[in-house]
Amino acid sequence: MNQAPNPWHVSFSNARALQNTCLKTWGGRSENAKAAQDTLLVRAKANSLAQLGKYTGEGESEESKEGMFVKGYDY
Repeated sequence: MNQAPNPWHVSFSNARALQNTCLKTWGGRSENAKAAQDTLLVRAKANSLAQLGKYTGEGESEESKEGMFVKGYDY
């Protein structure tokens, strides 16, 4: 998104991108807390790279590659 020169700053909502995989990893179970925290760190780094136009997706888990669009969801 930020790889081409733009006349304005281009961004997107990082909140859902940060939370989605972490929440799936955690699943409300205390024994998954460390894994969810590790996932959050990976997502934060990926979002940081995306903001700079340097994100490649290399090394991403299959779960993080899944789309987050939900048909009929009221955004």
